[in-house]
Amino acid sequence: MNEKLKFGLCMLAGFAVVSAVWIPAGIPFQPIQFPVWYALSAIAIGLLAYTFEFSVRNLIRLTGVAVLLSGLIVGLGFSNENAFGRSNVITVLNRHGELGVICVGAALLIITGGIDLSVGSLVGLAAVSFGVLMEGGMPPLIALFTVGMFGLVVGVVHGLLVTQLRLQPFLVTLCGMFVYRGLARTVCKGGTGRVAVETAVDAATKKAATAGGADLESAAAAGKSAAESVSNSMLDLRFWLTGKDLTEREVFPAQLVLMLGLAAVAAVFLHRSAFGRYWYAIGYNAQATKYAGVNVWRHQVSVFAICSLLAALAGVMLFLYAGSVKPTDAGQEYELYAITAVVLGGVSLRGGEGTAVGVVLGAMVLPVVRTLMNFTQTPSDWVPWMIGLILLLGTVVDELIRRSKAGR
Repeated sequence: MNEKLKFGLCMLAGFAVVSAVWIPAGIPFQPIQFPVWYALSAIAIGLLAYTFEFSVRNLIRLTGVAVLLSGLIVGLGFSNENAFGRSNVITVLNRHGELGVICVGAALLIITGGIDLSVGSLVGLAAVSFGVLMEGGMPPLIALFTVGMFGLVVGVVHGLLVTQLRLQPFLVTLCGMFVYRGLARTVCKGGTGRVAVETAVDAATKKAATAGGADLESAAAAGKSAAESVSNSMLDLRFWLTGKDLTEREVFPAQLVLMLGLAAVAAVFLHRSAFGRYWYAIGYNAQATKYAGVNVWRHQVSVFAICSLLAALAGVMLFLYAGSVKPTDAGQEYELYAITAVVLGGVSLRGGEGTAVGVVLGAMVLPVVRTLMNFTQTPSDWVPWMIGLILLLGTVVDELIRRSKAGR
């Protein structure tokens, strides 16, 4: 099929799929965020379809997670009469999006033969750092940029330690897991949130106004105005990234849309660019790729940086969505959830294999499982061993597929 025709058909299919959900659900096109979300989700779905490579191997990998996900969704429907209610669906899709943002970065890293065990701790550090920066009076957008750049630097450091000092990614990121969790506890002793930010800004502005000679009433008015300004900016950013309105109600799964957009970008790089070919080659055989003239270490550092950047973004999303975070448990075990979701989506832990579509599907399994467990009142103690079994099952399936390919 002609590539331009295929691209056009995929874009039309993307808009058709989104419209088929959007219009019956009665989702509005006002305010401005809604048409942006509509267009972004449609384009993302179109790009995911356009870049997906239809091969027997990819279809086999996707069939497994698709069947599992279908079974879980059917079970979810039978578990509670409100399972497919609008509010619950939006909540599940938002959780899917939050985990999916981390999974996109983790998948790229695993495809190149790496792994990052520090993403959960980095999510926690990014979340509390975002709150602490705003408590100090920094505007939300600048705080978002600062936290993102910090995550980028962390990823570059990881990549340099692995490529230049030839340390194992497992060891480097395992150390990072403890370091970033400790830093989160150091940066923020108890916790932070929107109320803490408003209080801190109010107090700082009052103090500055009083020191400048203003009377108590004027200082109080200035503090209240500054706190409201920061709060409004933060709430506006929260609506864009999480779909929560001023009443704390989830009106749209904005996190899912953001994740789909990031997955679509990753799909273009993986399946329609030289970068993707290099990344697959590095994951399959880094030494041979190096002999072929590819600058392997630069690509590995780049992917580490992307992974940590997306983890930092997920931390900001967690802060905005939850309203308050604690350094002890923010992002806890996210690295396990991400690795499990990526493996379920068909990404091989040995590197060199995986698709963006598979990552999107794999990231949805755990949010559905958790919701199903809540509805069926399954003990939360079951989550760790269930994740362990799912990860083991995914690894076994991956090995069987590899052996069947070798047999042919």
